[in-house]
Amino acid sequence: MNHKEIEQAVKGCFVSSKKRLLADKDFLHFLHYFPAGVSDEVKRYFNQAVTGKENFFMVPDREDKQKAICSRCGKNIILPSDLRHKDRAVCPSCAAQGEVVHGWRRQFTNVQYYFTYYERALYDKEAIIARSFAVYRCVDAKAGTIAEDIVPHEYYLMRKSGIEHWSHESDCFERDWWGKRRTLYNKDSVMRNSGYVVQNGQERLALLLADSWLKYSQLDAYIRLTNGGGDALGYIDFYHKHPQLEYLMKMGLWNIIDEGLREQSFSNLFNWRGQTPQKLLGVQVNKNDILALSALATDINTLKLSLYLKKNTRLSLAELACKRKELERLSNYDTCAHFECLKKAGISVESALNYIKKQNQETSRGLHYVLIDWSDYVRDCQKLELDMTDTAVAKPRDLQRAHHNVVAQLKIKADERLNKQIAKLRKKRERYNFSDGGLMAKVAASAEELIAEGDALHHCVGTYADRHAKGQCTIVLIRKQSEPDKPYYTMELSPRGVIVQVRGDHNCGMTKDVEAFVEAYKEYLRKLTKKRGAKVA
Repeated sequence: MNHKEIEQAVKGCFVSSKKRLLADKDFLHFLHYFPAGVSDEVKRYFNQAVTGKENFFMVPDREDKQKAICSRCGKNIILPSDLRHKDRAVCPSCAAQGEVVHGWRRQFTNVQYYFTYYERALYDKEAIIARSFAVYRCVDAKAGTIAEDIVPHEYYLMRKSGIEHWSHESDCFERDWWGKRRTLYNKDSVMRNSGYVVQNGQERLALLLADSWLKYSQLDAYIRLTNGGGDALGYIDFYHKHPQLEYLMKMGLWNIIDEGLREQSFSNLFNWRGQTPQKLLGVQVNKNDILALSALATDINTLKLSLYLKKNTRLSLAELACKRKELERLSNYDTCAHFECLKKAGISVESALNYIKKQNQETSRGLHYVLIDWSDYVRDCQKLELDMTDTAVAKPRDLQRAHHNVVAQLKIKADERLNKQIAKLRKKRERYNFSDGGLMAKVAASAEELIAEGDALHHCVGTYADRHAKGQCTIVLIRKQSEPDKPYYTMELSPRGVIVQVRGDHNCGMTKDVEAFVEAYKEYLRKLTKKRGAKVA
């Protein structure tokens, strides 16, 4: 674009925004590489490649239902006599597939398309540019005409010295704005979810690579292996930052690259500072390992686990490839972290593999679930300061039973700690004990008492044990004086001695006798606070 064409491109922006853009040298230089307007080549590409099977055979005359007009080639054609409205057909002139539309049944058909058009950049033979267009097409079957508006939205400039992406958007009031994006953002999925027919244009991009700065990037192989369904813009963006992507493609890891681009994360699988395949992967790899590496690359988690095992065991990549099915079942985003936990406890990774496999054979719980249970068990054993050098402790025959026993011991230990804290507050809380009208209130004396209260009344007071022990609240147990050991209602007091809530069985509301008791208890609390010279909320 020249300066006048750029002025035309920003004419719909606010005055202040327009001045800022026209004064931005980087923006002017960016648009310098793009042609102005929508060329006949772009229109031809849209009509021939983008519309795909979304073409229409318009039948305007009700008296002659065989005569139609093809929306792709624009020619008058003769349709088979047995075709009805909405039937699918093929144009005898251009071989386009489409839908038969009778003008008297449905005059107007609106279709939205979104496509990306790649081409050689102006003034730079090795650079590639791309523009993404939104097309709003209205088919008038009664008149046999088509009205369409092709609007460029996204501008991509891909040079060896740098890549840029600017978006050109507008609103319903015909106000425009331009915005620079930090990366090459692909809007295909967004537009597809908005009801647009999307064409990513990668078949055109593949033809431009041979004479561009991307000729050694292996992007052509990525496009071919993903059947044109991968994120080519994301690949270019990532390749520009990390040219080592070429090595990974040559090692047959294209599906790992595709997954990483789709998920926008490689889960720290590669060391992108490494300039050789060995440093990239973090393990020694020779030519004989390439086939095994490719076999293990079913997904990022499996490959990450395989490389971890290669570093931490005596197993070769070829041996690990023979265990691929097991590794797939074992791998997850946190698998390596669980192995590290076991490793810190003095359990070698190789012996851990054998133990997990044996436990799974006995319980059939799944390899990954066994690993999770075992690492949790080991952490709990460390909390209890058990001897992890004892094989009977580190690798119990019945992992589930051993885990339950350890959890029970931890609970006892935790309850002992809470009970000590509760006991320290007992004397201070004695003032909250109260009786009136056949009911009594007493402060919970232990964590076990709170848990039993929650179980009997089917509410969650057991979870308040920690807060009760720390003095963040006070749990008061309401009992009938005739049945002092049978749970009836539960009351929570704030640290200032204010009633927060009163709950009965299944969190039910207060009965009349409890309401009367609570009112009497409130009055009792007022007297207590007056003695301390505090206000009651």
